[in-house]
Amino acid sequence: MLKKLVLLFALLAVANAVTLRKWIASHEKTCFYAQTSAPGKKISFYFAVHQGGNFDIDFEVEAPNNRQLFKGEAERQGDYVFTANQPGEYAFCFKNGLASFADKQVEFDISVENEARPEDIAKRSKRDEVMNSVVTIASDLGQITKFMKYFRTRENRNFATVSSTESRVWWFSVLQSLSVVLVAVMQVYAIRALFTAKRSRL
Repeated sequence: MLKKLVLLFALLAVANAVTLRKWIASHEKTCFYAQTSAPGKKISFYFAVHQGGNFDIDFEVEAPNNRQLFKGEAERQGDYVFTANQPGEYAFCFKNGLASFADKQVEFDISVENEARPEDIAKRSKRDEVMNSVVTIASDLGQITKFMKYFRTRENRNFATVSSTESRVWWFSVLQSLSVVLVAVMQVYAIRALFTAKRSRL
């Protein structure tokens, strides 16, 4: 029981993460923040557009000194990892561009992890092997979670594509049926007009 508690607390101490979903209205800009108390921490930032428009959005990441670290336009998803060399508040902003008129749902994950330094690694003894194993397991679980999010995002996009294609096929079938009916009616009136003209000549 004690080992399980140690493992649980170790996993919780590896990283501070939050996963959110947010609807972003047209022309709206929304920012989220992550706080680092000391330099040298690793920040992981993942996002994916699940619904709305062309499944793309603009984003930017800013350091505490307002220096821009990353920026992208019309991105469907992204996965970034960087070292926070400066303590403070990092901003992660999404903007539903001016060319878009649809609300969009964005899922994103911000993780602040403790990055081990070489001098700290050199001081570790055998008793830290359990912690190293926990860190490795947590890292592998994080990768698996990202793969699952990626496949779920692809599933949502493929479902939207199928729904859009189904709607287009339905409307095309309706228009085709109306065209056939319209041509048939025009042919009937044309034939009737032809016979009426012949009778009037007689």
